[in-house]
Amino acid sequence: MERPLAMSTPTKEDLDSIADGVIEQSYCATVDDLFKPASCDIIGRYLGNFLNQLVITPTELVHSAKYQKRLHDAGRTMLNVVDKVGTFQARVKGESPTTRIRDLHTLVSDASRKVWDDDRDHPAPAIKPETFADAIDKLAPTERSYLGYRMLAEYLSQFKVWKEKIETLLKILTLCEGRAAYDMVEFQLGETFRREPALDQLLGMPEYQETRCNQLIDLWKGCWNGEDDPSPTVSQVAALIAANKAPTVKAAIESTLLRMLSGKAPLRSASPRLELQAVFELARRIFVDQMPIGGVKTLALLEKRQTRHLNAEGITDILREERVLVDRLLALTELAGLAVGQSSRAILQTFFDHYFGDRDLVPRLISGQEQPVPKLQTLTQIHRALKGSWLADDDKARAMTAIETAQAELLKRSRLFEQIEKKGEGPSQKALTLIELCRKGTFIEGANLDSVRLMAQNYMRDPQFLPDYIGTAEGDERQRKMALLTRTLATLGIPWPA
Repeated sequence: MERPLAMSTPTKEDLDSIADGVIEQSYCATVDDLFKPASCDIIGRYLGNFLNQLVITPTELVHSAKYQKRLHDAGRTMLNVVDKVGTFQARVKGESPTTRIRDLHTLVSDASRKVWDDDRDHPAPAIKPETFADAIDKLAPTERSYLGYRMLAEYLSQFKVWKEKIETLLKILTLCEGRAAYDMVEFQLGETFRREPALDQLLGMPEYQETRCNQLIDLWKGCWNGEDDPSPTVSQVAALIAANKAPTVKAAIESTLLRMLSGKAPLRSASPRLELQAVFELARRIFVDQMPIGGVKTLALLEKRQTRHLNAEGITDILREERVLVDRLLALTELAGLAVGQSSRAILQTFFDHYFGDRDLVPRLISGQEQPVPKLQTLTQIHRALKGSWLADDDKARAMTAIETAQAELLKRSRLFEQIEKKGEGPSQKALTLIELCRKGTFIEGANLDSVRLMAQNYMRDPQFLPDYIGTAEGDERQRKMALLTRTLATLGIPWPA
């Protein structure tokens, strides 16, 4: 009895991780189509475990009789993949899944029979790294791809470790530069960079997914620094990419990055805030010449990762971790600063509307028994975040005005300046107290900070200010203290009083 097609239905993750156009390009109508790069790409995705166990690439599999025999002996492994890919292609092409699966099974059987017959009747000539380019040059252009990859698969079968295989391919690639065989070897090298165990051997086992993604981005840019590379292998690949001599390798790295981003494993942590920060930092790194690596699909995958936490329930849980309203607003602005994409911003907008639409927001912000200075500093942080946010101008102005009003009211209620004035200290200590509060970002730029600047200047006008500030310092020590004060005042926009 035929297995239900529903069991072979591709998942949403399958679609997300595949580059645009690959499904259409992998559609096979003839036996020769099964040897195309796009077909090998699909094979690599759905036979990944089998390929990793044998330490081979999809191209080696389709061109090797012994590897295909191993695949046919592996139970329903191949049959299940054909069912799934057939269903996938039928959906994209608008065909009958049953018909497409049947046709694909026939094509795969015919292709395997072709490879077996050729291996028996016309064994691939033996090659060495030094002879491969010459062997390809001697073949007719129509024979180079099929027979060339058969020769290469046979030679590479002796290497059972990914790193050794990659090093060998790099050696052959160098010997083939400027020859017809170069593109063939470069394509085979690119396939190794789609294999996760190969990356683990080359780049080391990453502690976090984020680490591997950053490594892939560096490689894609061709800017590997080589510090973590015990051999010149990765640096050599990066140099080839930087010189535009390895386009297939670069495309493979991009594809691997997309596949990782489409997965469900966290980039850095299961903690929502840490994960959102990781996605945001990655989103900034993927841009090259104002275009993201992998195009808009990469941005969509990053946005999808964020929406796992930036949804109504997730945002509510994050904000509830803060017990004080002012801290909740700070957390909300921090989330807004990390948002990637319109859907994340849209859900955050509803929370901004909720909080800043509250008519009692200002009295609620300044209520409570918390110390005034930390709360003043938090309000300034919120104001600064709002000023640089993506909120619409009207929403931004309304929110910033509410925060400015709240800080002004808190300054009045806390009587902070009166407490500084009542201290039995000289004018220099009072001025320095205000200057230090300004330096720590306690007051919002504008009317609130301007009033503090004027107050500090008034203390500095006192005839006792300089004698009190300088004290017993003389010579170099006196000059150092004056230079420090002058530099601090200039940084804070506080001019010396006339």
